[in-house]
Amino acid sequence: MFLRNHYQNAYITHDLEAAMTLVTDRWGVKDWIRFEPDMVLKTPEGDKEASVRVALGWCDDVQIELIEPVKGWTDPYACVLGADKSDPTPRFHHVAVRRDDEAQMRREIADLGLPVVFEGSVPGLVFIYLDARESTGHFFEYVWADAEGWQGQGWPAGKPVKP
Repeated sequence: MFLRNHYQNAYITHDLEAAMTLVTDRWGVKDWIRFEPDMVLKTPEGDKEASVRVALGWCDDVQIELIEPVKGWTDPYACVLGADKSDPTPRFHHVAVRRDDEAQMRREIADLGLPVVFEGSVPGLVFIYLDARESTGHFFEYVWADAEGWQGQGWPAGKPVKP
């Protein structure tokens, strides 16, 4: 039930451009959407600032997200990276599931009982990371967005914005 509407696999890298090239050349993901958000993340310990570089690409119905931690509180991202900063190989970090009702999403998260790592938002989109490493070996992200938020992520043409 909690994996319903799985739409994204996310990876962390030391070098966004090199990782994009690797994923494009090997797996055919292209038409990347890029952005570099400066975020204030809500954590159990209080607000923390973070900056990342992000690329989103689609392969059929699965979005591939590549994240390069840049500065600030990047611990939840950087913890999966290797020590060799010259290695751009993307390292698996989390899966994301889509939810179309924010209140219901928050109830579902509470029912799971997993530790919340952080929560963030941009206009029209809310994301909440959970620490599921004890049972899955990786993080888990819940995402709610309005129609414009999904379109801003490049939701595939022909696929209904509201499933």
